[in-house]
Amino acid sequence: MAEAKDITSDIALLKDIDVKELKDEGKGIVVRVLDDLSKAPAPKQMLVGGTAGWLSGYVMMKVGKMAATAVGGTLLILQIAHHKGYIKVDWNKMTTDSSSMADKLKRKLHLKSRSGFEKFQDFAANNIYVAGGFTGGFFLGIASS
Repeated sequence: MAEAKDITSDIALLKDIDVKELKDEGKGIVVRVLDDLSKAPAPKQMLVGGTAGWLSGYVMMKVGKMAATAVGGTLLILQIAHHKGYIKVDWNKMTTDSSSMADKLKRKLHLKSRSGFEKFQDFAANNIYVAGGFTGGFFLGIASS
């Protein structure tokens, strides 16, 4: 009798399970949030996109300034050390090495960026309000840093 009750409760439990819920459990949290956001009203989508864009633009400018300062400072220190005689720099070799390294990096980034850019185009086409808000927010974030 107890087994029959267990089987009946298991069958009732299985009837309550929705296939869509099982499919949604496998998705990451970002995908679920973006799916929910695409069903939200347009002002909310633009607000979320603008906020995310502003934050990423602000952070991008701060990180970019730090990176530019680090690279520029390193080159300045290298030049001063070369001028004072602490080190001897073969500038011709450095120029050819850096240009060949830059070419290799461009080729690698070109291969990887194509698929990332295509993903962005698909996302922007499906979420036009979020993408528009992100773009505006990104430029405001750059301007406000």
